[in-house]
Amino acid sequence: MKIFFNRIKRKESYGGGSHFVTSMVDYLEKKGHEVVFHMQEKDNIIKDIDVIFLIDPRPGDIGYSINHVITYKNKINKNVKIIHRVNECDARKNTSFMDNMLIETSKHTNKTVFISDWLKQYFIEKGFKDAKNANVIYNGCNINHFFPIKNKNTENKIKIVTHHWSDNWMKGFDLYKFIDQEIVGSRFEFTYVGRYCKDYKPKNTKIIDPLWGPALGDELRKHDIYVTASRFEPCGMHHVEGAASGMPVIYYKDCGGINELCKNHGEMYLNFDDFKVKLELIANNIEKYKNKINYKNLDIEKCCEKFYQEILGMF
Repeated sequence: MKIFFNRIKRKESYGGGSHFVTSMVDYLEKKGHEVVFHMQEKDNIIKDIDVIFLIDPRPGDIGYSINHVITYKNKINKNVKIIHRVNECDARKNTSFMDNMLIETSKHTNKTVFISDWLKQYFIEKGFKDAKNANVIYNGCNINHFFPIKNKNTENKIKIVTHHWSDNWMKGFDLYKFIDQEIVGSRFEFTYVGRYCKDYKPKNTKIIDPLWGPALGDELRKHDIYVTASRFEPCGMHHVEGAASGMPVIYYKDCGGINELCKNHGEMYLNFDDFKVKLELIANNIEKYKNKINYKNLDIEKCCEKFYQEILGMF
């Protein structure tokens, strides 16, 4: 098959959608399929695209939006199949345009895939016509980059870490400020990796510039507990990479789809006071939580295989 993606591969610090494209493209090419990122070569329109992976209805860096996809199907190749991978919503960044755009996009696609059941239910409540029949396929990470090691902490302090590509306040910077001011001390250290909000001005936190792949995995493995305070996350990548690196996860009650992967090997917190309780609980039982991590469920190969068998297999 010839398969088009409206986002390009990126082997750098970027969001979950980009990581998915990179891994899915590599997977498809290993299977012998041709992957393209443009609908024409020089002045010649590519007329034999079999499947379009619509990662986002907006044009993005390479300039192909849902409007280009609709035009291609209506005027160039009416037999092309369109897979719509939904990984966004307005609740995630407190916007007001994304939900309607995604719902309208679904009217022109052949198959919808959500990245968490939380996101699927969210859009069912919004009146997303085809949401009930949509598949749910979770994110995964490259386990060659993110993997656990044994007996990594020989120091007295317990090391907490989080990392984000986005600097949006909804990623949980209120908790990260609280950790910086109230938690860091004689027993705990805290490291923040990635871009951060301008209102986040930590004094006791170790700040590390955005990292990707092996370098990020190496950094995460230096720590003991992963924390995410992200709100209404459709699924997320950061907590997947944290758990795959061998850490139990503390996550917020309104985290969106995060709890679907973390509830087995982590604890949910309700507020700052409850966070302190859950932090102590995990800190005193780290090995117990680590032993509950199902690493196979966090592997990007499993995600790609599901898309290949369950979605592309339909066509």
